[in-house]
Amino acid sequence: MRLHFAAELILELVTRKLSVEKIGAHIAETKARIDFIFDQHISTIFEDILVEYNDIIAKDAPIKTDYFDVENQRRYWEIEGFSEVPCGGTHVKSTGEVGRIILKRINIGGSKERIEIKLVDENAAL
Repeated sequence: MRLHFAAELILELVTRKLSVEKIGAHIAETKARIDFIFDQHISTIFEDILVEYNDIIAKDAPIKTDYFDVENQRRYWEIEGFSEVPCGGTHVKSTGEVGRIILKRINIGGSKERIEIKLVDENAAL
């Protein structure tokens, strides 16, 4: 749930900052990825994106989930004052539960960029 929400939050932040088309995504146990059509280094926005992401996480804001179409079982998540995003996945109850992340840029060729997202293990020995 934490990684799923972190990926969705990064997607929302990236699409607010850049005019990009998402062409793929995957969430695994230890990392997530989001692929975009973009002909530049997407990592140029990482610093700004992480500042915004960390501000949202630090606020520990409640994450509301509900149905916008009950009959067809279509759900959304919402952070008040930030965004309402269609999604049928599972989510944590507040932004503070998600934790810090690391972003990595991968060029997958043909004007396609990938953002890889990993959760930071706060308990790992440095």
